[in-house]
Amino acid sequence: MLLYGHDAEVAEWVFENIPHLGNGDFGPCAAIGVLSKKHEIVAGVVYHDYQPDYLTIQLSMASVTPFWAKPDNIKGLLTYPFHQLGVNKIWTATPHESERVIKFNRHLGFTQEAVLAHHFGPKRHAVICRMLKPDFTRKYHG
Repeated sequence: MLLYGHDAEVAEWVFENIPHLGNGDFGPCAAIGVLSKKHEIVAGVVYHDYQPDYLTIQLSMASVTPFWAKPDNIKGLLTYPFHQLGVNKIWTATPHESERVIKFNRHLGFTQEAVLAHHFGPKRHAVICRMLKPDFTRKYHG
């Protein structure tokens, strides 16, 4: 079950569950959580760095179990930026050594676009992955 309308709570939960973020927060953002059968947050997506002039937004995701990642949940989480905000591109930045997360992003339909050297400090690079609206439509509405 998806949790709407609790942006601050979900964003804080996601921030606390992404180890490489350090101090701070996401800034202006929206967030959607995924609840367990016990109504506990088990995953969340934060939508931040929204650029309406360029139709892009960054997603940051966290979870404590892989069992939330059912097609209906994923479709619901990705429908918000593509249909409600009308963006053409969503993107993520993941530390290069987080191979499991990068593989998961590919499974969701993201494509690796770039590597930003030293983005998370002197020895940690960011793997930038993106999904375009046609990719979303093909994968989740096809």
